[in-house]
Amino acid sequence: MFKKTILAFCLISLVSCDPDDDNGNSSSTNTDFSYFPLAVANNWDYDVVTGTDTSSESLTVASVTGNSYTLTANPNTPVGFMTRILSGGALEAVSGKLIGNGTIDFGLQGLNNFNVTITNGTLYDQNASADTELYSTTGSTTQTVQSFDLDINYEVTTVQQAEVAQMTVEGISYTEVIHSQLIINASITTDVSIAGFTQQVPLLAPQDVIVIDNYWAKDIGLIKSENQLDYMLEDFSSLGVTLPVPQSAQILTVQNLTGYTVN
Repeated sequence: MFKKTILAFCLISLVSCDPDDDNGNSSSTNTDFSYFPLAVANNWDYDVVTGTDTSSESLTVASVTGNSYTLTANPNTPVGFMTRILSGGALEAVSGKLIGNGTIDFGLQGLNNFNVTITNGTLYDQNASADTELYSTTGSTTQTVQSFDLDINYEVTTVQQAEVAQMTVEGISYTEVIHSQLIINASITTDVSIAGFTQQVPLLAPQDVIVIDNYWAKDIGLIKSENQLDYMLEDFSSLGVTLPVPQSAQILTVQNLTGYTVN
C-alpha cells in the first residue's frame, strides 16, 4: 500500500479545543449516547481497499478503566489508517468527544521509525457544530531517503463536518452519522547538488497531501474512512537531478465496516 510515495507522515497529534455551547449538531450538549461505543469485547470488522489491493482487519476493545480505553487490532500491524490510530494508544471518551493519547509509528515506505506522539487528540466531537476546527498544530521532522535528507514541515488540522442523515456502507443503511475530517498540509526541502554546488531546494511546495474523512454512526462506531493521498513534487528533470520518489501520486484508501458487535 502507498507504493508510490514517501509521504507516509500521516500525523495525528490532535489537540482538542472546547466547542461552543450553541452548535449545529445539537441544541444542547448530549452525552447519553456515543458514536464509538467502548465496552470490553466490542468489535468492529473492516475491509480496506486501495486500488486492487484488499485486506480485512478488526478492532476490539481490550480494557476499560473509567473513561479510558485501549483497543487491539487484528492483524497487529493493520493496513487501515484509522485502525492503526484507534489501536495505537489509549482512548478517552469525555463530554461527547473521542480523544486519543499515545505514540504511533507512521513509518511506511522510505520513512522508518517516524513516531508521532498524540496528547489529548480529539478525533470527533459529537456536539460541535459543522465547520468547527477541533485542532491545529505544526511540527517538523527530518528523514533520510537514499542519499537525500528530507526536511519535512507539516500542519495538521481536524474539522467537525456537517452531520449525514443517511449513509449506505457495504449494503447497510446507517442514519444519524457524524463526519469528522483530518487534513495534513506539508512541505519538504532537501539539499541537491546542481552544477557542482549544493543548494537547499523545495521538493514539495506546501499542499494538502492527506485528507481523511471519517464517518461515525450513532451507537455503532466508525463505519467508513476515506483516506486521500495526493501530492505533486517540484520538477528538477531539466537540471539533470533524479529524485528517489515518483513525481506525483493520487491514492485513495477506503475502510468500510463489514460487521460489528456492540454491547
